[in-house]
Amino acid sequence: MSPGNGIEQDPRITALVERLGVGPTLTGGILLVDDEPFNLRVLRDLLEGRWTVHQASTGEEALAVAVAGAVPLDVVVADQRMPGMSGVDLLAELRTRRPDVAGIVITAFADMQALESAINRAQAFRFLRKPWEPPDVLQAIEQAGDFVAQRRTIGRLVELLARREEELRGSLDRLRSQQETLLHLERVSTLGRLASGIAHDLRNVLIGLRAAEGELQQLDVARDLREFLGLGLSQVDGLLHTLQTLREYSRGGTLELALGTVEPGRLVDDAVAISRMDLAFRRRRVDVVAPRDLPPLQADRQKLTQVLVNLIRNALQATRDGGAVGVRAGILPGGEVELVVEDDGPGVPPSLRERLFEPFASGKGELGLGMGLYMARLVVERHGGRIAATRGALGGARFEVALPVAGDGARGARGAGDGEGGDDGEGRSS
Repeated sequence: MSPGNGIEQDPRITALVERLGVGPTLTGGILLVDDEPFNLRVLRDLLEGRWTVHQASTGEEALAVAVAGAVPLDVVVADQRMPGMSGVDLLAELRTRRPDVAGIVITAFADMQALESAINRAQAFRFLRKPWEPPDVLQAIEQAGDFVAQRRTIGRLVELLARREEELRGSLDRLRSQQETLLHLERVSTLGRLASGIAHDLRNVLIGLRAAEGELQQLDVARDLREFLGLGLSQVDGLLHTLQTLREYSRGGTLELALGTVEPGRLVDDAVAISRMDLAFRRRRVDVVAPRDLPPLQADRQKLTQVLVNLIRNALQATRDGGAVGVRAGILPGGEVELVVEDDGPGVPPSLRERLFEPFASGKGELGLGMGLYMARLVVERHGGRIAATRGALGGARFEVALPVAGDGARGARGAGDGEGGDDGEGRSS
């Protein structure tokens, strides 16, 4: 079958096909179907040498040949009147199984019903009558081949375009991601420079406050005043730790961890002790469950403590006087240690849920910079863990931190702290 009598004669199409690497679409294969051996021999003699000819004596045999997959095929030429499956029936079946193949029906009867059926049901490419003339058959097959070439070429071009579109979309997505990353790093870098200056000034303030705290220890002053000063020192310490973490991340895009063996219960105790300095802590019902038999973590104690402090303070700020805050430590079914902070506040605003752990996302309006949860996520992920926010049993926000244990040897305690603290009596309320 000669490619080039149809769509590929257009030099623009030819150039497009070559440029996109579509390649040949025709196989040169023809399937002849007729129950009369003489008719098959005449057609075969006419077509062999120019095309690869296959033949079948029944519609069922032809269908088996056509759908086998190993036979290259472009056009099927079938006699209409055959025992069993007719030519139209064969082409109708091929329409669903081999839609890329063109069909030609040959009949000795001027049967308009068969003609309509061939056109409408089987979608035959051409309908020829017996006795046929060789030029008519050759022309019909050439045109059918051109039609097949056109359809296959368009199909391949569409597939190629779809792949190119996906590749382009992927490239655009990667470009956007890179642009967002660069913008984010620039913003973080700016904050890092600001954090460095602020941290320097805060240290000077902290020196003065520490000196004042020492003086107050020697004087008979009101307990509330000493507690207020202690709260201020705790807040400044926490802010300094956050600024140091931010500055560290802004310099290299990563966090350095001072790893050591850390007991999860002690980690919770540290965070609660720091958070207790907040006056709001005393005006809330804070329930703490931290079993002592949890497997240890290989972690940076200071950084993880700051993560918990940040979560607890967020919970305190989200609740009113008399509200409930829960702090939990336990074991997940997979063996990870889980740290949970939840409250009975209003929960996370729907508009903030999708970007809660992204930088500069704050639910505190102008009062928040939106870096606390982002830095918490960086610290947790740097430890190989994960952090998530859901709606908790108390009705408000629930923040869950999952962390891998220190090693396989530590997994012997797995399950000892399941539930809300087990039966070891470590649950306590503040």
